[in-house]
Amino acid sequence: MPDLTPGVASALSPLVRRIVAPNPGPFTGPGTNTYLVGIDEVAVIDPGPDDESHIDAIVGASMRERVRWVVLTHTHPDHAPGTERLVKATGAEVLAFGKRVDKDCSVVPDRAIGDGDVIEGTEFGLEVLHTPGHAPNHLCFLLEEERVLFTGDTVLEGMFSVISPPRGGDMTVYLATLARLEKLRVSRLCPGHGDVIDEPRARIQEYVSHRRDRERQVLRVLKAGPARVSDIVTTLYGDQDLHPKLVDAAGKQVHAHLLKLKAEGKVAGTSVKSAWKLA
Repeated sequence: MPDLTPGVASALSPLVRRIVAPNPGPFTGPGTNTYLVGIDEVAVIDPGPDDESHIDAIVGASMRERVRWVVLTHTHPDHAPGTERLVKATGAEVLAFGKRVDKDCSVVPDRAIGDGDVIEGTEFGLEVLHTPGHAPNHLCFLLEEERVLFTGDTVLEGMFSVISPPRGGDMTVYLATLARLEKLRVSRLCPGHGDVIDEPRARIQEYVSHRRDRERQVLRVLKAGPARVSDIVTTLYGDQDLHPKLVDAAGKQVHAHLLKLKAEGKVAGTSVKSAWKLA
């Protein structure tokens, strides 16, 4: 099994290596995965946090003169801040969706990329897929030679992606993205956190089922009468010993489901507004 130890470059295939960043946590699992695609010319997918040891590991595994591109799945703080340090070390071109960045991210792309674009290396082609839902500017990348999909935070191993409306997350859009990915012919998923997923369709279907089940649970709670988001979270998660940050994330998930249900006319708009204010 390839190593998930931070700082260690693990070969996942002839064209792909992975280095895990030293930022483990309830939302990042073992840490953020940085992927090195290519040998003669290297595309670095998600340099992760601005950690000197992690960037040194990327440069050491790639050879600085071979790093041609820094490619971002999205600009959340566990995926993008290492970009500036890596660019200083390598002179690589930064590619991301549009010029939009998060309020807490200072990265400015050199080139905007979008759905259908292809990043052409000497040994590979990375097809760009715009996959919003977790974040408006989220991208996935399909390695054509191996039919491997780099999923960022859209699909993870060992955990479920957080859909946070305050950060642009949208449950309706996210489910549409999952439906699109489920139809792709891919061999493996390389997620932003956790190990490689060898059964892509089954994992994506598990994600969809999880969201549908949660939506039904939210509706059942609301049928019993008005409820605050915090009440819904308590009902759904019961006595589970959740990390405080995960309790907050659960509230955001419930909020995302409420907004989707409101848009579909399944709950009253006033219920959504008051529930979130009273969370």
